[in-house]
Amino acid sequence: MTSAYATILFAALFLVILTLLHFLKKELDSSWRMISEYGIGRFGWIMRIAFSCWGVRVIALLVTVWLSLQSVSGMISRWWFVIIAIALYRAGIFKTDPIIETTSNIANTLHALCGAIVILTFPIAATLAVHGLLQYDLWQTGQSQMVFGTVLAWIGMIAFFASITISRKIDPSAGWVGPHIYLGWPNRFMVVTYVLWLIIIARTALRL
Repeated sequence: MTSAYATILFAALFLVILTLLHFLKKELDSSWRMISEYGIGRFGWIMRIAFSCWGVRVIALLVTVWLSLQSVSGMISRWWFVIIAIALYRAGIFKTDPIIETTSNIANTLHALCGAIVILTFPIAATLAVHGLLQYDLWQTGQSQMVFGTVLAWIGMIAFFASITISRKIDPSAGWVGPHIYLGWPNRFMVVTYVLWLIIIARTALRL
């Protein structure tokens, strides 16, 4: 179960790095700036390491549960998570532009695409994975924790998009991004819920 420990280790490292960047890059307003913007300018390399840590822990978890994902939903989820892991690595390679930047470039477009894959599909892949794992009696002993983690991931994604909708309702002239679209903290909350799901599955595997 070395891979399960690796999942937890790299998840913890990611959270430590993310917390550290809040202090290193205080110029970024966390209320409306997304975590990808920590990859811009000084200390940007640290955020790229964080994305790599995230990708590593997804792969480590896959190694842990691969043989248990034999059902149709399980097989779909494991390859889906392979795509998510690749997207995370690429998100670290392709640097984003500031959220208020109106011009576009290839690196920013590719980063946005990779980010969309993770943000939009992680809860779906997580749901399929848990459904696949619960086909086995052994994993059913951890059902409540795994379901809780999956629901939490869905709440994280919904809260992120709800923050955009609510901000636009409060100020219809705010546009989709900017100082009056308060998606920063919901973005961080969403990311933490995704990380917690990985930790919960890894801890469940260790207990089993």
